[in-house]
Amino acid sequence: MLCFGFLPIIGEAKRIELLNGDIYEGAIDNDVRTGIGLYTWLDGRSYEGQFLNDRMHGFGVYSWPDGKRYEGAFRADRRHGSGRFDWPNGDFYEGDFEDGKRHGQGRFKWANKDEYIGEFKSDQRSGRGVFHWASGESYEGLFKAGVLDGQGKFSWPDGRFYLGDFEDGKKTGYGVLTWENGNQYQGQFENDVRSGVGVFYWRDGTVYRGQFESDEVHGYGVKQDPNQELELQYWERGSLLTTKLIKANPGCELWLEDMGWMFEGQDCIDGKAHGDGFAVSLNGEKVIVYGTFIVGKRVAGDILILRLGEPDT
Repeated sequence: MLCFGFLPIIGEAKRIELLNGDIYEGAIDNDVRTGIGLYTWLDGRSYEGQFLNDRMHGFGVYSWPDGKRYEGAFRADRRHGSGRFDWPNGDFYEGDFEDGKRHGQGRFKWANKDEYIGEFKSDQRSGRGVFHWASGESYEGLFKAGVLDGQGKFSWPDGRFYLGDFEDGKKTGYGVLTWENGNQYQGQFENDVRSGVGVFYWRDGTVYRGQFESDEVHGYGVKQDPNQELELQYWERGSLLTTKLIKANPGCELWLEDMGWMFEGQDCIDGKAHGDGFAVSLNGEKVIVYGTFIVGKRVAGDILILRLGEPDT
């Protein structure tokens, strides 16, 4: 019994030199490569393993002259089944293959110690998986076409973590960002930064509900201190420009959507809001920035919702 490396050959091994310079050494059945053999290409590539009907089929090792190496299952000349692919720089993948591509469950580890464990589709990270960076960051969640996309959790080595939506590799949509000291932001993200309506919770009990842009407080919002007092605030690029305590004004009443509002504007008629101005609900959850009112009724002006999960009206 003869052997090629780790695989035994039952019977006589034959050596065939092809006209193109390739060489085959191994089992032949009815003039076709079937059984165990070694095929060496003129350009330096080689395959040692099982053949069926002149094709790589079964278990084998495929090597490239530049140092790449695959060891695992083959079907009809393609990597198919379980196997391991090594690159000369130290990267490697071990897991499932389908029709020559990484497909199914697998583990990819880079030479720099980054590592991904999870689902692959057509050679790309796609589906659910876990990515650990050598720098200490980690992500657990959904991937699409090789990038973070869908629901997931991203953690930093300093204790921060984000739980929420990702799109095309960036925090986009709704999410919750928590700091190690207990501070937390809940709300909208766009292109990796806080943008839209959100709520910021300080560990001392202070809460801010309002508008954010480019990762800064920007626009209108309501601050609630630990004593439950509410202030209407206006910010530009992280700088506070105006603030006003929210309280009922008995001499200028405004009642909308079954709740009381504070009105600041041109006039009051019969003790009711009248003319152009802005208004904020007494619970601090809604703001009318530019409104028009006639004797306590809103006739123009959109309502900005500061409570998460409800669209503006």
